[in-house]
Amino acid sequence: MEVRIISKPLLLAFCAVTALITAACHTPTPADRIAENPALYDKVPVRHRELVQNGQICRGMSPDAVFLAWGKPNSAPIEGERDGKRVVRWVYKRYEPHMVTTDWWGAPYMGVHGWHEPFYPTTGTVYVPTDSAFVEFMNGKVVSWERKR
Repeated sequence: MEVRIISKPLLLAFCAVTALITAACHTPTPADRIAENPALYDKVPVRHRELVQNGQICRGMSPDAVFLAWGKPNSAPIEGERDGKRVVRWVYKRYEPHMVTTDWWGAPYMGVHGWHEPFYPTTGTVYVPTDSAFVEFMNGKVVSWERKR
């Protein structure tokens, strides 16, 4: 006697969606980026390789080395000029959790809600992007960087 709780196609679809969600949640590490870009890593000077492997950067690094260490910036590079030299700034973001309370309509909680009482508050978390790191390049080399802890 065969007992089925879920059909095979439904089970396969569930497994595929679960695999996609799991893959999407993975944050690439410096080791991942090095493995995916061995030619870039080969161009990194030996004196910078250990820093890159540890996800660290320093003055004098190339954009390729910063990419391997920290990943791709979250927005297009910001270009400018300082003392007659071209300056490029990379901005990295992280998503910080913020607790919010909404009514059952999804509106922010404001107190008394009049016509759609009774009020059933829902508390949840939203993730707000905030600047977390900056890297500044001049003539293709890191000249300064900042990172929130």
